[in-house]
Amino acid sequence: MNLRTATFGTTALLALAWTQSYAPTYAAAPKVQPGQDHERAMTGMVAVYPWAFQNGDGTSHEAAINTADEIARKAGFTTVPTHDAREAWNRTNGHDPEYGHTADARDLEAFGRATGASEVMFGSVTWNSRSIWVGLGPKTVSTATVDAYVFDVASHKIIYSKQGIHGRSDERESDLKIIGDVLLTPLISIVSGGPKTPQEKRAAQIGLGRAYREWVRENDAPR
Repeated sequence: MNLRTATFGTTALLALAWTQSYAPTYAAAPKVQPGQDHERAMTGMVAVYPWAFQNGDGTSHEAAINTADEIARKAGFTTVPTHDAREAWNRTNGHDPEYGHTADARDLEAFGRATGASEVMFGSVTWNSRSIWVGLGPKTVSTATVDAYVFDVASHKIIYSKQGIHGRSDERESDLKIIGDVLLTPLISIVSGGPKTPQEKRAAQIGLGRAYREWVRENDAPR
């Protein structure tokens, strides 16, 4: 072995030892979270937005979105968190949902891709709440009218739609078993003659459950 070869070998060993002892290490890249604008595998995830409302108070609006989210999960889908979905919609479209204006396919596709969703579950709810006289006293009643849609991101089209579906807060529990089958939580309890907000929430649960029950039946399988 000549001097040149020996010197090279010593240098290589020293470099290897330094790499093992002192070279920096790098953590694995963080996973992409829902709501970030990255392309992801789009299977089995639903964005439950945009939803537009007429009448009803703010808590009734949020309750309606939560009910739609429950229905999507009952159908076997993972849902994009509502806060992330709302931010992504405003970021890709620049405006809040408007009652009476149905989102077009281009907006829905951009929104679906921004959230990583395979489908977009959207629509509108309007309420008619009033006091009616029953027996010896007044009774608060609310009727929710629902337009419900599901948009498929890959095919760029609406694949499910129901319009003008009604849910009335005072419908008898015995008539609503089919509605309970598509919800994860029980129907909201109401008091005759009580405040209108619980009536609105219950009416929305009934209307949305009725509107989406066929879609749940089609999709209620493990993914």
